Amino acid sequence: MLIALEHWNTAQEPSPLRAGEVHLWRARLESTPELYASLSVAECVRAERYHFAIDRERFIAGRGILRDILGRYLDEAPAAVRLTTGAHGKPQLASDTTLRFNLSHSDGLMLLAVTHGREVGVDLEFMRENVPFETLADHYFEPEEAWDLRLLPASQRAWKFYDTWTCIEAQLKAGGEGLANGPTVAEPDRWALLKFAPAVGYTAAVAVESGEFDFQCWSWQN
Repeated sequence: MLIALEHWNTAQEPSPLRAGEVHLWRARLESTPELYASLSVAECVRAERYHFAIDRERFIAGRGILRDILGRYLDEAPAAVRLTTGAHGKPQLASDTTLRFNLSHSDGLMLLAVTHGREVGVDLEFMRENVPFETLADHYFEPEEAWDLRLLPASQRAWKFYDTWTCIEAQLKAGGEGLANGPTVAEPDRWALLKFAPAVGYTAAVAVESGEFDFQCWSWQN
């Protein structure tokens, strides 16, 4: 079942992140000078490599918002947050902390999941209709999943594709591999999954390690 999350907290500061909680942040990717000023030199260089202005602005917004939110949990200025990447490119904190996070963005929207002491993955997709769903399903899904999609009426295939895709991606991202080794989730029992609609036209999934968790939703405000 796809859950519509309607109650997004809008307080300037989140409540403390306790053990067993996952905080999910939603933000529009709109750049500001303050967000750009928080980026590292490497991030600024990367931003300038984007050919299209909208892609550049969304990258700046995404990195700046990530730094701002993580800085709140770490009690650090956004520019002081030290980011690095894992073996397969998963962003992570360079500092010695139990804080874990994962982010995803699609079109002009971003989601960020934050928790303590266990891995987490999130995937967000804007549901476009002009996509070769059957071909992609044959390549990325298990044969039974791909066949189930083909059996659906054409009007339902887009939703089914994105529903399955986000769940796969969230688990792979939580494990730190993404699609580097293909679309197979090696340890599906390791992850608790939540599927939801963060905004009209979008679908998303969060994968959280080690079973049950409490979930809080926040809308980022500059």
